[in-house]
Amino acid sequence: MKKVLVIILYILIPAGVFLLLSFAVESNKTMPCRSFSVNIDQPHGMRFVDSAEVVKKVYALMDTLEGRVMKDISLNRISERINAMYYVQDSRVYRSIDGHVMADIKQRIPIVRIVNTLNETYYLDESGRLMRTSDKFTARVPVATGFIHTRYAHDFSLNELADENKLSRSERVMKDLNELIRYMGNDPFWSAWIDQVYVTSHGEFELIPRNGVHVVKLGGVEDMEEKFEKLLKFYRNGLTHVGWASYSTINLKYKNQVVCSK
Repeated sequence: MKKVLVIILYILIPAGVFLLLSFAVESNKTMPCRSFSVNIDQPHGMRFVDSAEVVKKVYALMDTLEGRVMKDISLNRISERINAMYYVQDSRVYRSIDGHVMADIKQRIPIVRIVNTLNETYYLDESGRLMRTSDKFTARVPVATGFIHTRYAHDFSLNELADENKLSRSERVMKDLNELIRYMGNDPFWSAWIDQVYVTSHGEFELIPRNGVHVVKLGGVEDMEEKFEKLLKFYRNGLTHVGWASYSTINLKYKNQVVCSK
């Protein structure tokens, strides 16, 4: 008998929960919207998008949300409007059980600020797309200058470049720069220490630390992990003894060597 009762309870409890949820969902559709709230992810203090701007964009589409019956509010249309905003990477729009509409927003995150040979300034973001600068906010990311010929284009994406063997010189520079910046960004020390990257006329990279006392000639992105390991060992075992300003150039281009000049 006890087993029968247990089986009945296992059946009735989920069924009851399902019925309550169904009732709550149906009830939610007929209640008026109480508020529209926006939550914006802000990693590293990024503020390219603000909630007031999002609300203004959405209300330009449907006047207001407060007071509207929930079933008359299209969450897909709201999400599409938000995703169309330039600095938005993605959004999730949903309604709460007690009558609130909410939007969770992920911003586009730049990883490097680029100044090309025509003095155009733009970002490369973490998804590999070019991103224009903002009058409202400047991201604290490394700056890349030098022989960078790629011009800003709204639809430029590293993910859509041609086969490796068919890349133009400017495309190769952008791809290698992306690889370098990502490598440094994944290391707390290098991301804090390297302030600027200079691209030479040969498509090689020179790194300028935050204190600006020397230039690190990295060369290309091949053997990058080995090169940074050499540099770190040299910092620990060399410069800490002779002084950070002892050399103006530190060259990592040669295998198993660190070549310095004053």
